[in-house]
Amino acid sequence: MQTPLNPPSLPRLFTLAVATALICGAMPARAALPQAVQWSQAQIVTADLQIQHLAPVMHRQSIQASATVQSSSTLLRNLSAVDLARAQLAAARSRLRLAQLQAQRAQGLFQSGQNIALAEVQQAQTVAQTAQAQVDVAQATLQAAQAELTASLGPALAGRLQTAPALRSAIARGRELIVDLTLPPGAALPAAAQVRLHVPGGSGALRDGWLPATVIGPAATASAQVQGLRFVATSPAASGLMPGLQLPAQVQSGQAQQGVLLPASAVVWSGGQALVFTATPTADNSRWFTPHALSTAWPLQAGYMQPGWTALDVVTRGAGLLLTPPPKPQAKPAAPGTTAGDDD
Repeated sequence: MQTPLNPPSLPRLFTLAVATALICGAMPARAALPQAVQWSQAQIVTADLQIQHLAPVMHRQSIQASATVQSSSTLLRNLSAVDLARAQLAAARSRLRLAQLQAQRAQGLFQSGQNIALAEVQQAQTVAQTAQAQVDVAQATLQAAQAELTASLGPALAGRLQTAPALRSAIARGRELIVDLTLPPGAALPAAAQVRLHVPGGSGALRDGWLPATVIGPAATASAQVQGLRFVATSPAASGLMPGLQLPAQVQSGQAQQGVLLPASAVVWSGGQALVFTATPTADNSRWFTPHALSTAWPLQAGYMQPGWTALDVVTRGAGLLLTPPPKPQAKPAAPGTTAGDDD
């Protein structure tokens, strides 16, 4: 008959409660956590529980996104329209200054009694008025061209191209490509995000199938295929990267965070919330297993990252058994040559 385990003393319960608070932090209350349980070493062996010491690691939060390589033809055409309108405005302003000087000169000569007819003065004033009208038209044309550029590219890219001639030259020469980056619904772009595109093959700037991209700002429009925040970025040209190509992308946080990576095998669901059990050794070689609520806001392929958690011992196999009554320790196998019930 198994000897019942003694209940934990009040100081031990207090210590476990403080440890729970330090590990979990201030988490929103959902359902009551299961009670901590104490298992003997024999019960742990019988249930084949696996306990692993997990230490904090530095990790960057990552988001899986999608990217579409855009054609530069519309961009370059709209930029050329802005350049042409800006040049026409400069020429119209030059003509206006010349016409204004001629009109002022004619007015001065007429007022000083020089040999100039009033009709000549009026003609010079009319030329100046016509030049002013041409300036107004050129200004409106430039504003329309800039509005078209902003509408097609978005304010971020349109502004960058008009202030960064090196980037514009790189796009015009085909050294840089424009990429629209779409995040999954509900995801936000991390601060100082690092973005890379997965390209099926290539050379040059391409390394191990990944190509870096630089986020410029919000895109002009959202994606019709994926409903999520959309940003415009630039990426170095590489073999296999062409307009119209849709690629998977990875967005990493610019700042690494320290935390504990809990393997998926350690996670148990109870009462609608995710739990893990930590193991605390006792003086009699048994273990106290304490449940802790965890956050699933940072999922990884191997489990869930818990920022701010310190080192701890976690049950990584068989944790669900801790929600059930402990097993009865298995009897030791009989020695060779003896049978059960042999009194010899």
